[in-house]
Amino acid sequence: MTLEQWAAAGVVLGAMLSALTLAVTVSRPLRRLARQNEEFRQDWYGVPARPGHDAVAGVPERLRRIESRLDGVESRLDDHLRSPHGGQLSPSIVRHMRTRTEQG
Repeated sequence: MTLEQWAAAGVVLGAMLSALTLAVTVSRPLRRLARQNEEFRQDWYGVPARPGHDAVAGVPERLRRIESRLDGVESRLDDHLRSPHGGQLSPSIVRHMRTRTEQG
């Protein structure tokens, strides 16, 4: 082989190593980003049950559950705060509020 052929082979080898280094350098953050994306999607959409693991509900389902529980709490609280005759706070709540304002 001539010197020119060795030089050309060196340039090609250097270019290949540079491309490989660039590919490895770029692929690490991309793999990390893909993993984070997958974790987010599992959190958002939920995970079905599989052997040895229970199903995990996604965010929309969990929000629906929270909202329905909150509706029940609001309803019970509203029933508790109002007297049976409607429109007025129950006497126990009024007494409690007065003692709180008197204390300070």
